[in-house]
Amino acid sequence: MKKIELDVKMTFKDMYRFNLYHAYHTSQGILSVVLGVMLVLISVLIWGDANVAYNVLYLLAAVLIVVYVPVNLRSRVKKQMKNTEVYQQPIHYAFDENGITTSFADQSVTMPWKQLYKIVSTKHLVLLYGGRIRANVIPRNQLGDSYQPLYELAKSQMDSYRFKMKKN
Repeated sequence: MKKIELDVKMTFKDMYRFNLYHAYHTSQGILSVVLGVMLVLISVLIWGDANVAYNVLYLLAAVLIVVYVPVNLRSRVKKQMKNTEVYQQPIHYAFDENGITTSFADQSVTMPWKQLYKIVSTKHLVLLYGGRIRANVIPRNQLGDSYQPLYELAKSQMDSYRFKMKKN
C-alpha cells in the first residue's frame, strides 16, 4: 500500500466543529441538551397553570443552557486559534503501514497504529484520537481523494472497536 501524505491548515470553522462534536458526544453535553428540552417541555406543560414568572424563568434557563455551550466554545476556539502556533501554519501528515507521522516546523512524531486510541470520521472531519480527549483534526475537504485510501489503510491496521470511520 502506498504512503498517503497531506498538509492540513486548520481553520476556525473546522476547529469549532471539532469542539462542538466533542462537547455534545460526552455525557455532560447530552445531559445539557436533555435538560434544556425538559425545561422547555415543563414550561409548555404548565403554561397557564403556573405563575407567568415561572414559565419565563424555565424558558430563559432552557435558552441559557442550550445556547451557553456553543457561544462559550466559539469564544474559546477563537482565542485558541489566535494564541496557538500550531494553527498558524500547515501540519504535514503521512500515513503508512507503520503508523501516522505528524510533522510541524522542525518536529516530527510517528505514532504506530496500535497506539492510536481510535479514529472517527464525521461529515466534515476525520479525528485521530491519541487518547480519550486529545485528537488531531483533519478536515475532510482537505483530504480530497485521499479519504478512501486512508479509510482502507486505517481499517486494515486498527481493531474494529477503535475504527469509527464511515465508508464515504
